[in-house]
Amino acid sequence: MTLAPRAASRRSGAVLAAFLLASTAVALATGGAFAQGAQSRNELIPPQPHNAGKKHEPGLLSSKSKPVVAGSEKKNGLGQRDPNARMVMEAKELVYDYDKEVVTAVGGVDIYYDGRALQADRVAYDQKQNRVRAYGNVKFTERNGDVAYGDTMDVTDDFRDGFVTPLRVETTDRTHFAAVNGRRENGNLMVFDRGVYTACEPCRNNPEKPPLWQIRAKRIIWRQDEQTIYYDNATFELFGKPIAWLPYFSSPDPTVKRKSGVLAPSLTRSGRVGYGIEIPYYWVLSPESDLTLSAMATSKQGVMLKGHYRQQLMDGAYSIRAAGIHQLDSKEFNGKVPPGYTDAGLSVGSGDKDNRWAFQTKGQFDINEKWSWGWDINALSDKWVRGDYDLWGSRTDATSTLFLTGQGDRSWFELRGYRFYGLTRYDRQDRLPWVAPVLDYNYTFENPVAGGELSFDINATNLYREESDYARYLKRSRPRTDNALVGAAGTYSRLSGDMEWRRRFIDPIGQVWTPFAFVRGDLIYTKPDYDPAMPAFLDHEQDVLLRGMAGVGLEYRYPFIAVSSFGTHQIEPIAQVIFRPNEGQVGKLPNEDAQSLLFDDTTLFAWNKFSGYDRIEGGSRANVGAQYTLTADSGASVSMLVGQSFALFGKNSFDRLDPTRIGPDSGLSSKRSDYVGGLTIVPNEHFGLASHIRLDEDSFALRSAEVEARATFERVQANLIYGRYEKAPLQGYDDIREGILGGARVFLTQDFYVEGGARYNFERDAFDRTQVGFGLNDIAQCLSFGFSYIRQVDNSADSVRLSQVDNKFLVKLDFRTLGSVGVSTSSKSNLDPDMFGSHASSFAP
Repeated sequence: MTLAPRAASRRSGAVLAAFLLASTAVALATGGAFAQGAQSRNELIPPQPHNAGKKHEPGLLSSKSKPVVAGSEKKNGLGQRDPNARMVMEAKELVYDYDKEVVTAVGGVDIYYDGRALQADRVAYDQKQNRVRAYGNVKFTERNGDVAYGDTMDVTDDFRDGFVTPLRVETTDRTHFAAVNGRRENGNLMVFDRGVYTACEPCRNNPEKPPLWQIRAKRIIWRQDEQTIYYDNATFELFGKPIAWLPYFSSPDPTVKRKSGVLAPSLTRSGRVGYGIEIPYYWVLSPESDLTLSAMATSKQGVMLKGHYRQQLMDGAYSIRAAGIHQLDSKEFNGKVPPGYTDAGLSVGSGDKDNRWAFQTKGQFDINEKWSWGWDINALSDKWVRGDYDLWGSRTDATSTLFLTGQGDRSWFELRGYRFYGLTRYDRQDRLPWVAPVLDYNYTFENPVAGGELSFDINATNLYREESDYARYLKRSRPRTDNALVGAAGTYSRLSGDMEWRRRFIDPIGQVWTPFAFVRGDLIYTKPDYDPAMPAFLDHEQDVLLRGMAGVGLEYRYPFIAVSSFGTHQIEPIAQVIFRPNEGQVGKLPNEDAQSLLFDDTTLFAWNKFSGYDRIEGGSRANVGAQYTLTADSGASVSMLVGQSFALFGKNSFDRLDPTRIGPDSGLSSKRSDYVGGLTIVPNEHFGLASHIRLDEDSFALRSAEVEARATFERVQANLIYGRYEKAPLQGYDDIREGILGGARVFLTQDFYVEGGARYNFERDAFDRTQVGFGLNDIAQCLSFGFSYIRQVDNSADSVRLSQVDNKFLVKLDFRTLGSVGVSTSSKSNLDPDMFGSHASSFAP
């Protein structure tokens, strides 16, 4: 890099050339490798001119002088010379002392060499002692952009040793060092006497103001070869006030992404576990693998050991996690097991377990650019261990799966196996199935068939369950008799093929006609394991049978478009008619994957409104509706859809009972369905609302409603979700299910926020979940702090007492480059803190 020259004194060209050779050593001394030995020193001593010691006459240097570039030799890290290294120097005045062999550049000295730069008011090179001394406003910039400042700098010409007084270092990672005195030793060690380290930027308005946090130590040693910073007799300061004394500790330097060492500890408190402290150790095994080991010491239950191993390979990665403890007082957990019950492992609870553990392994690998395979395996000693010890994963379920997937340009393949673990009080493990294999394949033909799009799907499923799973009425005022067979014991296998065709026509007046056709075939094997309650719900004989369905239909749309002064309006009537035979084998087959039936505006025009393969809609049906869309010139939009479905002829599938009793409570069981509607409003980029409702076909009474609103402004983030669902006695819901969930985060300043949220359960007439908190959101890009208080009525997790209330406090402090410290307290330590989303952005839309 060459800059415009500064005015130079008019001395002899020989003297200037001599200085340039000498100043090469200055540049090398500021970071370059210098060739040692007598020969190198002799090369830097110029021949003494005849008029040595005399004042030079003006006019010997052109007034149009340019920065002089001198060739130089340097050694790289391997000791090999680089003959192409070049140096550029600029200064106002050059002075050479032949007697003392000292070359001095004075006045705005700039030296550039091999990616490094040195600026100072004055730079002197002592050829006898091989030292470079810089004075006044010294600034040295390394290749990577790190900058060191000082008043004076005294270093050897190879920059292996030297002193800077005082010293201030700013790294490219926005970290800062400062010291009364600083020195460099052996080329890879920096020592800061009475030093300070921080990752916070100084205040622009008041640079003398202490940063948010800093470490002040008697001595800070930065070993660049180890990429580690050591602190001797250190004090940790927050907002300029000392809060902790640390006689000795270390941390990775700012360039380190992965480094072995002790991580920040975390503190917990739980009613059954007691006080706990966890200290993790992170171990880098190789560039592709690492291991985190930790011991969590608790006051009531002893020590839990944890480990997390991660390995990156050429074609993928995998990880292994494990935790285990021998409990000192297992009786603390007896309250989870109902009186008269014994611990049945995952079936009931952990009341008499001394040894408890959890295990998980995940992996995914690419076979080629289209195919991959992997796994996610979970194993637990009991259903409560995750919640009791705040381990990884969901508190309600743990699923194990092994998979193979393939992605083509117009196709998708997936083969999986599943094992489910239920972790709530309602789950009986012997009632949850093994499912393997589950095969899904989809292909869409590239070329049109009969002018339209043709695609087909294949699904194959096999499952086995040890015991039948029955749903029961939930209302306590009536006997809890079995009311639905959720899953039948025994073996169930199904192979299904589905082909669909559709073609779109637009006539001259803009009407859109879409004829379609579909055909479906199933080969089913069922072998239920008989129990006395089963005949009321399912034909329990072993059987192999075929089931088929075919249909044709037509969809009609006629969009009307009008342009007004404030936007574009589109009104579109929609009609759809489907002709098909009746559904067969209803009540003779288990229903494993079509138990979630939701009729609203999103499923109004679905050809098959059942959610899975085990049920298939039969009978001819007409679906009608109208859609309105407004797109304003301002960018605002409104979209609304209303409609209804009609059973034309044949048997209505939604009025026919299967073992799960799905259908009659859906709003589709009569000739005329309930009315459904959906509304989406986006007035601007800050606000959005979406809602779905279902109204009774005769009385227009509200049967179900979902409303979600989100708002994002400069300082406010908020959301509101409301849900209401009608009684469904055939599924065991004798009461209306209704609740509302809301939350908001408000930034009082650019960095400080407060947040709060609550969930109100109308059935209980109480708030069953509340959360409040506040925090500093990455203030000054170096510190984050979060505090949350959570109160929750335990109605679905690990206690048999439905009214039990749990209180939890969460505190997390994150220091950039140093790590995080967390503290949590809980009566049971089983809450998921992310009810409203992750803690860092709990209420973000």
